[in-house]
Amino acid sequence: MQKHTTTLSTHKAFYRSPLCSAMLVAALCLSTSMPLVAHAQSTPRPDAVTPDGGRYYGALVDGLRQGQGRVEWDSGVRYEGSFANGVFDGKGKLTGPTEEYTGDFKAGRYAGQGELKYQDGRRYKGDFAQGQFHGSGVYSTPDGQVYEGSFEKNIFSGAGTYKRPDGIEHRGQFAKWRPHGVGTYTDAKGNVYEGTFTEGALNGPGRMLGKDGSRYEGEFKNWIYDGQGVFRHANGDEYKGAFADGLFEGEGTLTFAKPQKDGTTHKTGVWRYGTLPNKEAAQKTAANVEAALYNQRTLLDSALAALAPRDPKQDINLYVMAVGGDGSQEVFRREVDFVQQQFDRDFRTQGRSLVLVNSRTTVSQLPMATLTSVREGIQGIASRMDKENDILFLYLSSHGSADHQLTLDQNGMDLRNLGAKELGTLLKESGIRWKVVVVSACYSGGFIEPLQDAHTLVITASRADRRSFGCADENDFTYFGRAFFKESLPTSKSFTEAFQHAKTLVQKWEDDDFKQVSKTEENQHSEPQIATTPAIEEHLRRWRAQR
Repeated sequence: MQKHTTTLSTHKAFYRSPLCSAMLVAALCLSTSMPLVAHAQSTPRPDAVTPDGGRYYGALVDGLRQGQGRVEWDSGVRYEGSFANGVFDGKGKLTGPTEEYTGDFKAGRYAGQGELKYQDGRRYKGDFAQGQFHGSGVYSTPDGQVYEGSFEKNIFSGAGTYKRPDGIEHRGQFAKWRPHGVGTYTDAKGNVYEGTFTEGALNGPGRMLGKDGSRYEGEFKNWIYDGQGVFRHANGDEYKGAFADGLFEGEGTLTFAKPQKDGTTHKTGVWRYGTLPNKEAAQKTAANVEAALYNQRTLLDSALAALAPRDPKQDINLYVMAVGGDGSQEVFRREVDFVQQQFDRDFRTQGRSLVLVNSRTTVSQLPMATLTSVREGIQGIASRMDKENDILFLYLSSHGSADHQLTLDQNGMDLRNLGAKELGTLLKESGIRWKVVVVSACYSGGFIEPLQDAHTLVITASRADRRSFGCADENDFTYFGRAFFKESLPTSKSFTEAFQHAKTLVQKWEDDDFKQVSKTEENQHSEPQIATTPAIEEHLRRWRAQR
């Protein structure tokens, strides 16, 4: 469901239109003492003329228009109906170039019952007060959207119903044209959502009744199952426990409607991204933890020591640091590995690139991504480069949270996440002037403000309030990582050009995904973001020119 800001703006425009102007002039500015103006013989002589040239035909009582009459202007605006004390009052019809009103007037304004039709096909029928939609009414658009219910000062607010031709419908409370309060939403496929809505999204306790027979009852966050709840599959399997981002996450029990082939009737434990880790994985996690405790300091020190000093033959050197934050899914490891190899090959950063990654497969081979390693990695690169002239390219890929924290997680370890403000502080303390920072994570747009300055290009996979897509364990890339690094960067002349191409690709892939599900408010594009300045763009141009 979309917020109809265009509806409001176009309706407000009416009050600046010639029709409304003429109406008010006619209502307020008639001078009965003015001499009558002579007209061509083919035009009937008016009974009075308004200061702006409106011709009045009708009765005058004590110099004021009274009873039935009409006013016509050369602009095409025309009123015909009842007058009282010189102004439109009672039943009437006011017609102009772009809209037409038929109904009740009071003291020169729309008041009471009426119907307003616009040239573009929009229309409102219902109660008016002081010239505005106010009370009960029905507002419809040319594409078949219908709002029916309570209006207040031109705004759809209060109890009502919203319908679309594709079957989407919302019944309940509204505020400023959007669901707000208790309501029931039906999507295009017939799935029903019940609960409390805030600014168009389902939040808090609620219920989903699936067209296929599935159902969920529990907590929602922006349409997504998040918190404690119970989900019953159409086949009868039932999960009861914790959810996050629409997946089983945390303590929970999945009870099968029928025993599995091995006789299993239920699964209980701590779920991660919709799956329950098996015993073998738990044993491997324990081994990884022990290995990390003994080896990580050595691995990090070795990686930092291997960083090469800047190449004096190049005026501007590029250093790369790639961080894969969440070790519970291998997609992040694969992505940062690709980025390092790509930059070493295409941008000649071999020896000047560093990877920090959390993974169940590399904990004994590569330094992990922790707050300590990120800080020391940035400081280590800063010590090798010309901080006033060289460029740091920092890439971070992981899960992200709505409060703009980048997940740092190694299975079996309790690591603190990396916040946007904390990353900004680390970069500022490093003294590195020229930076390109790319963050691929949900809600990553929230990193822009803490990181941006005159010498930094910041690119994120999503808006500050949107999720990004593609972070499945079996994938080689997230959607944005694939679009930017694999599909766009090799053929682009700049990081900014690569971003623009990647943004288009991501939207297309998301559109394809959304076609597979009903089109509801939850199907929001990630909307990758970029923040750049002329200074960093020029410095990057100089760096590319020397290659």
